[in-house]
Amino acid sequence: MAVVLAILMAIANKPVRKYRVVLYVIVVIIEAYFVFSKYFEYDLITDNRQITSMLTMGILSEALFAVVAYMGCLPSNHWITKRFKSVRAELSVMGCIMGFAQMIYYANSFVQFFNGELSTGRTIACIATLVLLCLMIPLMLTSFYCVRANMKQSSWKKLQKTSYIFYFMLWVHILGLYGNFNGGLTDIFSGKHGETLECYTVIWGVYFILRFCKFLYDRHKGVKSDDGIIQDDDDLVPARGD
Repeated sequence: MAVVLAILMAIANKPVRKYRVVLYVIVVIIEAYFVFSKYFEYDLITDNRQITSMLTMGILSEALFAVVAYMGCLPSNHWITKRFKSVRAELSVMGCIMGFAQMIYYANSFVQFFNGELSTGRTIACIATLVLLCLMIPLMLTSFYCVRANMKQSSWKKLQKTSYIFYFMLWVHILGLYGNFNGGLTDIFSGKHGETLECYTVIWGVYFILRFCKFLYDRHKGVKSDDGIIQDDDDLVPARGD
């Protein structure tokens, strides 16, 4: 679904960028509707568990971040790359909004964490979430052009490089949720959700490999970004919003 959403937004990139604030408001309303049903106990318009899980458990959020990340592995000067990168900021902000919604939905986990009531896996996931929160706030804010325009280019680029840590912590978060910590290291992928963990590990593992290969290739070829402001690592998340 995240891939389909990215494709549709890339196709309609001009109206998406023009009305991005409206898009953000819609996402906030949808997330608030599903998330706060947990606390105010009202009936949702759908009982479909896949939809509610996707919007409250961070599934769609992580998928959007993965799509944005893989955009950075595409050939820098290809027209398809330019088309997709034109909506990276919007996709990133949407992912951040959904990420914040997930944290609100599972706010009770933070209380249990500070009380020492969580299992090893949940403790790892909670620590990863706190790190993600610290990274996501500045990354999201600097996705807005009004903020980016008032920053030095070197400062902005330096901050954006923390996106790699952000991606890694997304995987650590999944590891904490789905890993089996009742045995040794070899048993981590043998839990009930082992296949899900393997899937996410492949997704992020392949990304880091491809991104490193692209870095070496671009460095060898002397390829520079086609962006008017950012001269190289323009593929970091969240991307610049014009």
